[in-house]
Amino acid sequence: MSRTTMFFSLLTAAVLLGALAPAHAGVYRWVDKQGVVHYSDQWRPGAVRVAATAPGAFTSSSGTASSVSAEDHAADRMIRHAADARAVHAEEAKLRAKRCTQAKAVYHRLIFARRLFTTGAHGQRHYLSDTQATAARIKARATMNRWCAQPGGD
Repeated sequence: MSRTTMFFSLLTAAVLLGALAPAHAGVYRWVDKQGVVHYSDQWRPGAVRVAATAPGAFTSSSGTASSVSAEDHAADRMIRHAADARAVHAEEAKLRAKRCTQAKAVYHRLIFARRLFTTGAHGQRHYLSDTQATAARIKARATMNRWCAQPGGD
C-alpha cells in the first residue's frame, strides 16, 4: 500500500468518524441557579444525559419518562435545599455581625474607661482592682475576636 493511499484511507476514516460523532451526541438537561431548566448538546457540571425518543419528547437514558419526572423532583429538592442553606447562612452572618458590633462596643468601653466597676443590687458601685480590670479586658477582647473573626478562618 502506498503512502498516498494510506493517507487518503486515514483521512476518509477520520471524516466518516467526524460525521458520525454528532449522531451519537447526547442531549443534556440541567437546572441553573435560578431554577430554569436547560437542554443542550454539550455536557455541563450537574447535567443529566437524555435521549430523544420522538420529536419533542425526551426520556432519560434509562428509557422511562417517569425517571425524568423523578429527576425533576430531585433537582427541585436540591434547589430548595440550596436556597434554604443560603438563607440560614445569611441569618448566621447577620447574627454574627450584630454580636461582633456588641462585643466591640463592650471592649472599647472597657479599654477607654478610667475605672471599672460593677453595680450592686441597690445601685452601689464596686470598683474593680487593676488585676480584675485587666482580666475583664482580656475576656472582652477574646469575645470580640471570636465574634468578629471570619467563619472558617483561623
